[in-house]
Amino acid sequence: MSTKVSISKFDSLKGNEEFIGGKFKRYEEDISAIKEKLREVIEKSVGSIDKLIKNGDRVLIKPNLAFLAPPESFSVVDPRVIEALVALLKEESQAGEVWVGDNPSLGKHVGRAKPAFKAAEMEQAAYRGGADRVLYFDEEASVEVDIPMAKVFKKASVFRPILDADVVINLPKMKTHLGGTVTLGLKNWQGIIPNVHPSGQQQDTHRIDLDQKIADLLRIRKADLTIIDGIIAMEGQGPHEGTPLEMNLLIAGEDTVAVDALTSYIMGYEPHEVPSTQIAFSEGQGEMNLDKIEAVGVDPDSVRTFFKRPASNPVGLIPGIDVLIQQTCPGCYKYIRGSLDSFKQSVDTDKFIEENGEVMVIAGGVPSLDFNDAAGKHLFVVGDCWKKFESSAEVEKAMEVAETVTEYPGCAPIYVFAQLNTDLSAMNA
Repeated sequence: MSTKVSISKFDSLKGNEEFIGGKFKRYEEDISAIKEKLREVIEKSVGSIDKLIKNGDRVLIKPNLAFLAPPESFSVVDPRVIEALVALLKEESQAGEVWVGDNPSLGKHVGRAKPAFKAAEMEQAAYRGGADRVLYFDEEASVEVDIPMAKVFKKASVFRPILDADVVINLPKMKTHLGGTVTLGLKNWQGIIPNVHPSGQQQDTHRIDLDQKIADLLRIRKADLTIIDGIIAMEGQGPHEGTPLEMNLLIAGEDTVAVDALTSYIMGYEPHEVPSTQIAFSEGQGEMNLDKIEAVGVDPDSVRTFFKRPASNPVGLIPGIDVLIQQTCPGCYKYIRGSLDSFKQSVDTDKFIEENGEVMVIAGGVPSLDFNDAAGKHLFVVGDCWKKFESSAEVEKAMEVAETVTEYPGCAPIYVFAQLNTDLSAMNA
C-alpha cells in the first residue's frame, strides 16, 4: 500500500461565505471546481481513476453522516463534495454502479440513516451527481464477521454493502472530536457497524477502549481510498458544537492511517496525539511517521493551522448543573460534556435554573456523594457502572430524595450525547 498522500487547495469557492454564514447554497461553478480538485488528488495519490476502479466495479462512497444534522452544522460532509465525487466517478471511471451509504452514530432512537441523509442534503447531492443508489445502512442486511488479530472488538456485525462493494471510498470530514481527538478516516469506520441501542456494537465502542476498537474495525476491510473533506472544517467542541474553519483543502491517499496522520498534523496535532492513529500504526495497519509519508501537491506546512481543541470536562460547565463523575471511563465523561455543550448553546441556563431548579448528573462511582445533596434536584444517572461501586447505595438513596430521576442505561450510552440535552430542554417547555 502506498503511503503517498496528496493535498490540494482551492483559492476560493463561491458558496463558502454564505455557507459559513449559516446558509448552504449550491453553485454549479463550485461543483466544477471541486470535481477538478478531486480528480487532481485522486490522480496524485493513486495514479489514475482507472487504476482505482476497474470496468464494472461496484463503488461505495462511505461519507461522514455523523448524526441528524444539516450541512450548516459542519458536522457532516459537504454536499458539494458528495455531488462532485459521484459525478466524477460516473463520468470518468469504468464503475458499473456508484453507491453512497452510511449510518449515523447516535443510536436508532435518535439517529436513523434515511432522515439523516435528507437533513444533511447528501441524498439530494448524491442523486444530482448521478448515484445509482443511496444506501441507508440501518435498512440493509448485516453480516457477522470475526476480526482476526483484533485486540478488543473481535467479532462484529457489518453492514453488507461494505463487504459487497468492489471499491470503497472513505469520505470523512475534517473536524475535532470530544471522544476521538479528531474524526477523520479511522473514526469514520464507526459507521460500518450497527448502532444497537442502548449498548452493544457501535454504542458499546465509546468507552476508554474507543480508539482500540476503531483500529480493530480497520481490520474488517480497509478503504481503497480515503478522501478528507477539508473545505470547511470544524474546530473546537466537535463533532457537534464546534465552529467552522475555512481550509479549502482536499486530502487523499490509499493508506488511511497515513492520511489521518498527515491531516491531523495539518490541524496542528502531532500524529501520536491521536490515539486511533497511534494504535493502528503500532499494529502495522498503516504509516504514521511523517518522514515516511510522501506528501504531494501542496506543502502541508504551508497550510498547517492550529485548530482549537475540544474540552471534555463537564464539571462546572454550567452553574446549577452539578456533575459528579469521579470514577468512570471517558465514555460517559465526554458525552455528558457534549450534551451540556449543546444545551448551553440553545438555552439561557441561568433562567433555566431559576425556573426549574438545580440539576445533578451522576456517572460511575461517586464516593464523595452525600445522598442529601440530591434532595429536591432533578437527578440524571448515566450508564450502568455506578452499580458496581461501593457508592451505589448512596446513589440509590439520592434517587429516592430527588425531585425527578432519569436514567440512561448502557455502557457507555453514547445516545446520552443527544438525549440528555433533549430531556433537559423538555423541562423548559
